[in-house]
Amino acid sequence: MDHVENQGSASGYNTIKKKDVLAAHHRFHGRNWPLKTNRQTRYPPVPNDLLELPAKQTDMTTTTDQHDKTGMAPDSSITLVDADVHCQIRSIEDLMPYLPNVWQHYIHESGLENPGKSWYPKVKRSAARDDAHPPNGVPPGSDLAFTQKQHLDYWKIDRAIMNPLYGADFLYNADLSAALCAAYNDFMIEHWYEKDKRLYGSMMIPWRDADLAVREIERIGSHPRILQIILHMTPEVLWGQRPFHPIWAAAEKHNLVLGIHWGGYAPPRATGGAAPSFYMEFHTTEALAAMAHIASFVCEGVFQKFPALKVAIIEGGMAWLPALMWRLDKDWRGCRMEVPWLTESPSKLIRRHIRLTTQPIEEPENPKHLLETINHMGSDNMLLFATDYPHWDFDSPAKALPRQIPKPLQKRIFADNAIDFYGLT
Repeated sequence: MDHVENQGSASGYNTIKKKDVLAAHHRFHGRNWPLKTNRQTRYPPVPNDLLELPAKQTDMTTTTDQHDKTGMAPDSSITLVDADVHCQIRSIEDLMPYLPNVWQHYIHESGLENPGKSWYPKVKRSAARDDAHPPNGVPPGSDLAFTQKQHLDYWKIDRAIMNPLYGADFLYNADLSAALCAAYNDFMIEHWYEKDKRLYGSMMIPWRDADLAVREIERIGSHPRILQIILHMTPEVLWGQRPFHPIWAAAEKHNLVLGIHWGGYAPPRATGGAAPSFYMEFHTTEALAAMAHIASFVCEGVFQKFPALKVAIIEGGMAWLPALMWRLDKDWRGCRMEVPWLTESPSKLIRRHIRLTTQPIEEPENPKHLLETINHMGSDNMLLFATDYPHWDFDSPAKALPRQIPKPLQKRIFADNAIDFYGLT
């Protein structure tokens, strides 16, 4: 059988060809990974050799290099700064020594673990690479020694910005949120950031209560290993709006970057109201949420009010930025009477205050188009290299940038932009 009709359609208009299914499968997983089927699906049968699981591979490069881009390893003389490496606790018990007794009792009675909720089944378990699960059975990103060996040492990462995987900041109970954020911050400082001089941390804040958020920033915002406040793209708010301005004032005071990361632990309203049906949609349309937050910062006058504030868009892609800047500049010229505090073009504000991480980098058929997109940003300073370790869509330093990127620009993306933006030494 060369094709099957889509039985889910009354008209049967959608014909799925066997060779197309297999070609797509091989592009994503590699030729030796099995495509599991059952006779109730509408997909065609698969050759028996594809149904056999491959032998377990221990070479870290297997998953590390799974994205076969037309890239090249960075020059060994180039410093590597990874702007998105994830860390997390092994379990809620890690936080108990850092919590007041009342919240320890509450957590044990309620059975609370990670306040976050998975709205979509991820492509991979824990959204992690197959080889990123530590052999001792703890969650990916929760074992410092394993992260050091598999990622920092293997790729010779000089510095890494660590971003937490925990949903305490989304809790509606602001007091519980504040207690968990503080406990998480203290645990990570003691057990991660102070254990390895390559690591710098992103602190969590209970952002639903500005007073409590400011209190946490004042408590640890001057710690030398804390460089960033972690936020997310898909809460039910826009970060430029005025209830958050006291928080941004504290961030500016302590020279903390606002790191707005893909995803979140709230209903995933990436598309402006309705939640997507599929993880694939959500993974793609997070860029829409990033655009909305940037427009909010610009139009609310945040950068006029806080001229030293810096924002990093993490894991939201980057090819959309030139079009957003063009459109904001156009609408500013037509609507500037509505926002009289905007005394210079939005694109200038964005270039001064905002940076974007490379991962997940867009991959046009012609790699030269990616360089053209970067040129359209109007600055070589806009992009920060990131891997997103330990997640399944990890970008290795060897494959993150296409060969067409000139060496001086590679150097800026791999390290210099992050060093300048975060004030690394």
